[in-house]
Amino acid sequence: MSDKIRLAGKLVLALGLVAFPVSSHRLAASSETRTGQRDHGADLGSPTLAVRVQAAIELGRCADRASTPLLLAALKDLEPAVRREAAKALAAIPDARSVPALIESLRDEDTNVRMYAAYALGEIRDVRAADALLRALRDAQWCVRDHAAWALREVRDPALAEKYAALLQDEAVEVATATWILRGLGDEAALQAVTGLFQAPQPAARLRAVRALRELNTAAVEPLLAALDDPDPAVRQSVVEVLEKTPGPAVKQALTARLAVEPEAPVREALERLLRSAYPPAEPAAWWSFDDQDPLTARDVTGRGSDGEIRRGTPVPGKVGAALKFGTGSYVGLGKVPKLPMANQGLTVMAWVRSEADRGVVVARGGAACGYSLYLLDGVARFGIRRDQERPAFIAAGREPLGREWVHLAAVVRSDGIELYVNGKRAARTETDGFIPGNAGQGMEIGGDLGNSPVEITDSFVGIIDEVKVYLTALSEEEIAEQCENNK
Repeated sequence: MSDKIRLAGKLVLALGLVAFPVSSHRLAASSETRTGQRDHGADLGSPTLAVRVQAAIELGRCADRASTPLLLAALKDLEPAVRREAAKALAAIPDARSVPALIESLRDEDTNVRMYAAYALGEIRDVRAADALLRALRDAQWCVRDHAAWALREVRDPALAEKYAALLQDEAVEVATATWILRGLGDEAALQAVTGLFQAPQPAARLRAVRALRELNTAAVEPLLAALDDPDPAVRQSVVEVLEKTPGPAVKQALTARLAVEPEAPVREALERLLRSAYPPAEPAAWWSFDDQDPLTARDVTGRGSDGEIRRGTPVPGKVGAALKFGTGSYVGLGKVPKLPMANQGLTVMAWVRSEADRGVVVARGGAACGYSLYLLDGVARFGIRRDQERPAFIAAGREPLGREWVHLAAVVRSDGIELYVNGKRAARTETDGFIPGNAGQGMEIGGDLGNSPVEITDSFVGIIDEVKVYLTALSEEEIAEQCENNK
């Protein structure tokens, strides 16, 4: 920039932008340099508003740091239009010298000047402006508040996390706005700042912290689960609503535990509603209840058609309703059960049993090529699978004899192992190298095994079997325990 422009700038600063009564012809002559270029510094001293406005615009387009003093002076112009364009122009020149004057302009009586001052401070990204921008979040005009929020996010100084988190305690600032600003510091810093508010003594602050966690794009399950025990019921209810977006076994367990002790009806209703919607109970793919006491047909009460033929079984009172009593040579033949595919997927088989002997097959499918069997041997429950004919079976064996009372047995096939559950608790686990790979050539039976065994025995079960269910998924330990508890 020429010396004449610098001199003109000093003149503008010294005279405080006082308007001079000159003719338009004289103005045009004095606003050009000897090279014919426009002297925008001189134009900022023009008595004509349009000239001053255009000068500020042109200086912004040039984006020359040497223009900063001229534009700072223009921020004090008597006309809001000039101050507005000066603030806008300073946004194009990220010069830290502008910060004090722009902070002052955040209190300008004109909305647009305040808005562009906030915008310029966002472009400069100077931490000195943080406190003033925080105050601007309470401006009466939404456009100023929005630009102040954007500017605060642009500063991106982790040292401001505590101040930004304090916004969540200010009812005048929307939770979404405060959280958006915090996210500018990075998810980790934002999460740390928000979770710190759970220690605030005011319930309103803790409640806003819960709502802020809903806005964060980061895992925040642990602090939410801890907040389920907050002393304020409104906070607990809000936590339940937020946890709807983060389903999982740990969340379900925490919700269930809270429901057991929750004293407030609205919170209990929220817990029950979420557990029903997000964690519906698994539906069995087949279920033989034997409740109709039919001596010939074991009907699949799911209605999916996996009915079986009862051979020498006798209907008797069971654990739930009626059951079937089995003895030597008795079984339920189900055939190849095409509606129950088991290849390369999770699987759960369960039943209530009351044994009168120390060995016998409860449920079996397949044979020496591939299949599974849930059975008793030496009085102990066992579950095994065979993946192929060339290798031995994988077996998970319990440790305690079952005795002669009703016992709930469940067997699970997972991608990396098989598990045996007795009365809702895991009794054994054996690692495997995958699911059962095929659907088996041999059929499925209850109370015996007609072909060669996929595991150790084919003996008939002697005793009573009730409520046999097959799920085409690997149920969790909690789900199996729930099935057991529902029929106790």
